[in-house]
Amino acid sequence: MAFLRASFNLLDFQVAGHSMETVLQYEIPALHPLAVHFPIALLIAAFVVCAIWLVTGGRLWRRSTTILLVAGAMGSAFAYFTGEAMYEMSEDIPVVDELIELHETLALVTLWIAVFLSLGALVLEYLGRSAPDDTIDPVAMRLTAFVCLLAVALVVAATGHVGATMVWGVAR
Repeated sequence: MAFLRASFNLLDFQVAGHSMETVLQYEIPALHPLAVHFPIALLIAAFVVCAIWLVTGGRLWRRSTTILLVAGAMGSAFAYFTGEAMYEMSEDIPVVDELIELHETLALVTLWIAVFLSLGALVLEYLGRSAPDDTIDPVAMRLTAFVCLLAVALVVAATGHVGATMVWGVAR
């Protein structure tokens, strides 16, 4: 029973000669660099799942699309509202000053599209709640959702690209 008394301390765990104690000596002063990954991953995943729904028409794929879309909209809000603190830390950096307005506009467009589509998807879920599980959704509805999610996926990708350029971009 000695194995029951053993304990695992994450702080002592070594990788490449460094422990978590080394990592914990630092802090991330703004949440924006963490927050931005949520809308990118969730909204693009919603588009991919919507493509599957377009082909199959099944309720599972519609619900999965809705869940990812709503989570992506919430992630977009989180990223958008943490952006100002990040900007204040990055003022007077030439590439940031040059691209921040475009980035903020794209982020706001992403947020509004994602929120609008989320509300629409939730209404469709509510209206379709009494349909049998094997119901195939109309092609027109699936195609409309696909086109809308393609738009939000492209806008969130553009927003992320501009943001990444502000962080990692090098002038040519």
